[in-house]
Amino acid sequence: MKNNEKLLFFMLAGVVILWGLNVVMVKYLTSFPPLYVAAIRMTVAGICLAPIIYKYRTSLRLKKTDWLLIAGVGASSIALHQITLAAGVQTTTAGNASLILGLNPLATALLAMLFLGEHMSWQKGLGIGVGFAGVLIVVISQHGGIHMNGWGDAIMFFSMLMYVTGGLLIRKLVVRGVPVLLITALSQMFGIAFLWATALTLQPASYYLSLEVSAFQWLVIFISGALSTALGSVGWNYGIRQLGASRTALFLNGMPMASLFFAALFLGEQLKLVHMLALLMIVAGVYLGSRNLVKTKPSSAKTMAKITKA
Repeated sequence: MKNNEKLLFFMLAGVVILWGLNVVMVKYLTSFPPLYVAAIRMTVAGICLAPIIYKYRTSLRLKKTDWLLIAGVGASSIALHQITLAAGVQTTTAGNASLILGLNPLATALLAMLFLGEHMSWQKGLGIGVGFAGVLIVVISQHGGIHMNGWGDAIMFFSMLMYVTGGLLIRKLVVRGVPVLLITALSQMFGIAFLWATALTLQPASYYLSLEVSAFQWLVIFISGALSTALGSVGWNYGIRQLGASRTALFLNGMPMASLFFAALFLGEQLKLVHMLALLMIVAGVYLGSRNLVKTKPSSAKTMAKITKA
């Protein structure tokens, strides 16, 4: 494994750790409407990412297809993902939600193979399986089992697919030559607009202005938006650019473990010995699935050329 790839893996691991911490921060803010918290967090992230748009101001003359794809990223992996996530966690169990979101690497690998021509090797398939088994151990040990929950599970599955869709669109934009930082910043702005439009449709602005938010809660929202959302999105989208959508998605298997660790640290939740086994399986799954052991075939290169022309 090359040194620059090792650094990239450490960066993605850091992003997942940030997102695990973000789960705990969002848990702390459960006294507020989920959509309101999401809209505020994304707005903070948008403010942090705004200088990127100024930096690339001479590159804003994008093609119509590029603008549509960027809007699609904002609508899918930011707005629709957050909206359905907020609705889903209210109608299904936390265990089911975690497990369904844990299907992300598998869904990403399959869809990337179908629509982007990314290679599906046996190492990647094995990595996905081992990593998901680790997630399964975390969920069952933490929540005592999995129980089908109808519409709630269906909403969570749709939420997961929306996040996967955004990742695939980002990969396509990268192949088309759009800078990954510009994709991140512009898609964030579209996502903010869609989120606030939904939030204000459900409740008037006066309702949100009447909510009492303490200084510490504002600090948590700011940290969540600036670090987990803004900085995390930049790192994640860069990973998609370098590794592809399916290899990057494997790192998401580590998020339930990271959130469990921070819940134990800050919320007093219990860590068990079985969680160490789960952690080892997740790390092994990421290592197996993200290793680039198979050289890109000529047919894959031709597929990417077709996507670029699209």
